[in-house]
Amino acid sequence: MKGICLTALGVLILSFDGLLIRLISVEAFDLLFWRGLLMSFMVLVILMLRKPNLNLLPRDAAALRSSFFLCISTITFVVAISLSSVANVLVIISSQPLFAAVLGWLVLREMPAPATWVAIVICIFGIGWVLAGSWSTPSLVGDLMALVCCLSLAAKFVNDRAVSHRDMTPSLILAGLAVALISWVMGDPMAFSGSQWGYMITLCLFVNPIAFFMITLGPMRIPAAEVGMLMLLETAVGPLWVWLVLSEEPGSAALQGGSLVIATLLLHSLYQWQQRRLASA
Repeated sequence: MKGICLTALGVLILSFDGLLIRLISVEAFDLLFWRGLLMSFMVLVILMLRKPNLNLLPRDAAALRSSFFLCISTITFVVAISLSSVANVLVIISSQPLFAAVLGWLVLREMPAPATWVAIVICIFGIGWVLAGSWSTPSLVGDLMALVCCLSLAAKFVNDRAVSHRDMTPSLILAGLAVALISWVMGDPMAFSGSQWGYMITLCLFVNPIAFFMITLGPMRIPAAEVGMLMLLETAVGPLWVWLVLSEEPGSAALQGGSLVIATLLLHSLYQWQQRRLASA
């Protein structure tokens, strides 16, 4: 239950990500520099306060893989948001439970429950509907970047689950530094003005570090596929913030496919809760 609560709260905080990226409105790599650098700084501060004796820059294979996958997912997410609609990106990324479940089965031999497989298959139909709606539009590249992002997230969750006895949050520091280094070469970190700085600080200094800190703790307590299912909450809430603040309405395909995904998530969560309640009775 602690793993579920930590992950869900982290995802809800992360749901403001798309809105803040839209409000900042700069080139992807200009934002990514600060996103990576400030996330590393905040995670470093949190870990020094909570666990001062923890190795803050682990260089073993599991930690390096975790940092690599998070670096790729961070870059592709921001690029995807800049090229496609927030709703499309979030709905596509929500397909990562399928890949987390398959990878978890192949690598960790964690067989998802039959109900989870059914939920994942239904979600994939919803994702396919969204992709079909943008197949011949300029947003296709952004949608494909979102697909790469979801693959990277799934790989990170499974990798972290494989070493669930360890606290993998220090890997966030190296991931952020890698994102900052790549973006410093490819972007202009000072290309901000006025309120853009305030939105950037809110996103990079608070929203991202706190959200990913909580989400990274999830696989220590629950299977990777369940972490992935909880990530679907961002699909439901993220486009709502953008619609309320910026009036960016999702397309019909995103609404239809997203509704199917969200409904499946809710039913699956209720079923899982009922099964746990019966098991503990």
